[in-house]
Amino acid sequence: MHSAVGARAEAMRFTSPQSESSALPVALGVAVLSGVLVAWSSRYWREAVPIAAISMVALVWALTAKRVQLPRQTLLVALIAAWGPMQLAFHITLVRWPTTQRSVEWVMSAVCFVLASQILAKRGRIAAFLNLMLWAMTALAVEAMLQMYLSPARVFGVIPAVDSVVGTLYYKNQFAAMMELAAPIALRRVYNGETVQGGLCFAAIFAATITSASRMGVVLVLAEFLVVLVLMVVGRRMQAKSAASVVAVLVLLATGAALVAGTQAIRDRLQEPDAYALRRNLLHSTLKMIPRHVWFGSGLGTWPNEYPGFATYDAGVYVNEAHNDWAQWASEGGIPFFLLLAGLTLWLAKPSIRSVWGLGLLSVMIHSYVDYPLRDPALAFLWFGMAGALTRFSAPESAADRRLL
Repeated sequence: MHSAVGARAEAMRFTSPQSESSALPVALGVAVLSGVLVAWSSRYWREAVPIAAISMVALVWALTAKRVQLPRQTLLVALIAAWGPMQLAFHITLVRWPTTQRSVEWVMSAVCFVLASQILAKRGRIAAFLNLMLWAMTALAVEAMLQMYLSPARVFGVIPAVDSVVGTLYYKNQFAAMMELAAPIALRRVYNGETVQGGLCFAAIFAATITSASRMGVVLVLAEFLVVLVLMVVGRRMQAKSAASVVAVLVLLATGAALVAGTQAIRDRLQEPDAYALRRNLLHSTLKMIPRHVWFGSGLGTWPNEYPGFATYDAGVYVNEAHNDWAQWASEGGIPFFLLLAGLTLWLAKPSIRSVWGLGLLSVMIHSYVDYPLRDPALAFLWFGMAGALTRFSAPESAADRRLL
């Protein structure tokens, strides 16, 4: 009897994290990605599909969870999610319907955060989730390049879409933001010594970012590459000579992929005179809007309704967003809402750098200074899901953990 008990104990002791159930992590990943797959549509089901999928995962987790241990960042996320409903409850929104829509999106983003922090509480489960994210987003990167040159304005080469669609995302900068989330996951493979596999994925992701013609996207993906290189050398993961060899391989792969994808569009955009003139004008108007509702904002989603009263020029087109999420958050939600999001970003900064794969979360928030990536529900759900996983990345890594991640 004692020998049987001892055998069971030994088996439990040497159980690999890889043997842990990956069903829920994969289900969560599929639910989040479902939004990305339908983000090209302008209809409401681009939000309804991921909300339904995430809700089903939440129900299964609620029925099967044995314990709940929320990370400290949950407080900030809960306050962010409650801001829109608070504006509705106290009638401090200019227009109720857009605030209602945004409130649903922020609440579901918080659900993604909580689900990821619980379902991905162990490294083996994070690995299953990240593997799915990497291969899915690499496939979407390749699809976007093929779509751009073989079947423009047709998603997957079949479904008609508007000209602004890149891959499965409605707008080039939103697609670039997804690539910013994907690139560090690929670079984490390189960081762990899987140079060829990680390098090939990164090359496809970088080439797709170039194809999208997003200037900030290209800059940020390159910045992620440089940061990971510094971490490899400073962290003594490899010697400078070995790092140089890795850089040479990655540069060769990325350059080859970029040449195949084509660089004319991004070169033309980089040569545009005063490329950020429109954004500068919009920012100037938005900064004038903030003092009108400094504490509680005008209501989430109401920027397009209030902007015409502060416009300094008429471009003859409908202006849907401020092209600066941070300024728009301050306008729609007030300074406290802005500070909540800034606090969450700062709180995630250290684990983002330690994990390497979380660097994309910081990149997207930097990108938000010149565009509006998180206005897309699919990207918001993805960002908060990865942020939830990142909250579990505070404990020191073992050698086994490094192999997994």
